[in-house]
Order: sequence, then structure tokens, then C-alpha cells
Amino acid sequence: MRIMIAGGGTAGHVNAGIAIMDEFKKQDPNVQLLFVGTRRGIEKDLIPKAGHKIEFINSRGLNRESVPVLLYSMFLIPISMLQSLTILLKFKPDAVIGVGGFASGPVVLSSALLKKQIFLVEQNAVMGFTNRILSRFAKLIFSAFPLKTFKDQSKVLVYGNPVRESIKPSDKQSTNKTFTIFVFGGSQGARAINNCIIASIQGLNSIGDIKVYHQTGKYDLENVLTAYKEAKFEYQVFDYTLDIHKIYDEADIIVSRSGASTVFELINADLPSILIPLPTAADNHQYFNAKFLCDAGGAVMLEQKDLGPQKLVNRLKEFKDKPSLLDEMRKKIRKMEVRGKLAQKDIVKKIKELS
Repeated sequence: MRIMIAGGGTAGHVNAGIAIMDEFKKQDPNVQLLFVGTRRGIEKDLIPKAGHKIEFINSRGLNRESVPVLLYSMFLIPISMLQSLTILLKFKPDAVIGVGGFASGPVVLSSALLKKQIFLVEQNAVMGFTNRILSRFAKLIFSAFPLKTFKDQSKVLVYGNPVRESIKPSDKQSTNKTFTIFVFGGSQGARAINNCIIASIQGLNSIGDIKVYHQTGKYDLENVLTAYKEAKFEYQVFDYTLDIHKIYDEADIIVSRSGASTVFELINADLPSILIPLPTAADNHQYFNAKFLCDAGGAVMLEQKDLGPQKLVNRLKEFKDKPSLLDEMRKKIRKMEVRGKLAQKDIVKKIKELS
């Protein structure tokens, strides 16, 4: 089989693609795989490090907030389509899988022109703009969450979100040892969360025996590092880590955004969390992603409009002082149907059946 996966931009899209590619390779060592992305996205680093081949097209998101950027993005559409057609004609895939992101649109549209078999992966609780446009060309849509507002439910299979196999369920329980907090805002960081932590250092000093891991994203790394010089607790600050599963294994609680990949990783790792949805996410999808886990009892939500250093510190102190709360959240996560399931196994199985 020859399988092409298109997408990227953020680690969420890319890691879903990697999980699917790894599963194809696991089931059939002779499968030919190719990822198509852009040089602007994190895929340029993550795909080669995962041992997979990648080709690039010139594509950008249709940013409606800036007229010059929007015009430039529209100018790139025919270029990216031509590049996509060239790659498709050369690689000759049996199936094309769009995982979301800048490159997904041109590649999937070009695949439709060539009458290729198309599948989409929708990671969020609300279908994104690109996938809404592309859905008419797709044979099936593999969705992480139930897509209640999507009209053609016959196309939708709710499998959960692809999660890297290194992120595994645990039997962890809270103890009276060092309370470990992992703060991150996704692969690109989250300035609102970073700024809140900067303002919270003195409050965190008062909590007691804690350790903090903080993934800042590359743009805020220096400012956050400077703030932590006032910390009286152990900490590690970095822009991005490929070994997130190791930190998950150590963490007692997560403070993070609620991208789909993050939500399903937390479910798979049995990790309680304080989720802070990105308020500007398209169709407010991060709110609904977070609500899915909060409704199950595995997380609490703190909306960005309510985010403040004292409120965050109070929440963290409550969980540190009452470890039974975290144990109860873990129990509820372990009861979730999607916990421990690797969606990529079902996705690959279904694509092989139909290709």
C-alpha cells in the first residue's frame, strides 16, 4: 500500500499523523508512507525525527484578521495545488488522509481532482473550517468526539483521537511526596498561561514541597526563565520536549490548553488537569474539548477570562492539600470508554479494508 498523510502546523495534527503512520508500519512493514506539510510548521522537525519521509508545499491558513496575509494566502492556493498535484502524481497513493492544518486543504483538494480515496481525521469536538470544506470529498471522517452538528452522520466514525503509544495508562496514586505540576500550552506555548505563571511564582513558593515542569513555547522561554529565578522550589523550564510521556509519568496534575491531542493524552495517561481553553480557537472548539473531559470528572475548567495568579495558585494548593481529589479524578478517567484505546488501530484497520 501507498499512503499519503497531509496536514501539520501544530504538534496536535502532526502527532496524530505520526501515530497513524507508525501503526501502518507496524501492521505492514512494506507499506510506503509520505507526509506532506509546510516548512513553517513543526512537522519539518517532528516527521523526520519519527523516521518518516516528508515533502513540502507552500501553504498558509486563511487569516481573516490581516488583509495582506489573507491576500498572500490566497495567492499561494494555486501554487500549493500545483505542488500537491506534482507530489500526488509522483507518489501515486492508494489513499490520502487529511489530519488538519495548512497543508491538508491543497493536498486533499488535489486528491479529489485525481479521484483518490480520501479520509479525514477530525480531532476536535467541533469540526474545523478546513475539514468542513473537504468533508464532501471524503469517504469517511474519523472523529475524536461525536460531531453532533455534522449533517451526514453516515460518513462519521467516532474512534477517539490517535495517541502516541509511548503515552500509556498508569496505576499512579497520590502520595505525600513532592507535588509535581506540569504546565504547557501546546507545542507553540500559550502566552496567557505563561504570563499567569510568571505572576504566580511567589504564590507557588507558599504552596510547599512542589516541582514544576513548564513548556513555554519558543517565544516566551527567556521571560519565563527569568521569572523562575525567584522560585524557591525545583523547576525545569524548556520551549518544547519530545519526551512528554516521561513528564506525564511523574506529574500529579497538568495545567494546559485543551487541544484535542492534549485531552486524549491526558485521558490515556490517567492525568487530572486544570484546562484553560484558548478563547480564540475556531468555533470555541477548545472549550468543548475541555467540557468532554470535565463532564466525565477528569478535569476542571478555568476559562481564560477568569484566569488569575491567585485563583490558579488556590486551585493547585487545594489539589496538593487534598490528594484524594486527584485520586477520585483518576478513577473517573479510568471509567471513560476512550481511555486506553488507540484510535490509530481502528483507523488503519478501516482504511485497509476499504483500499
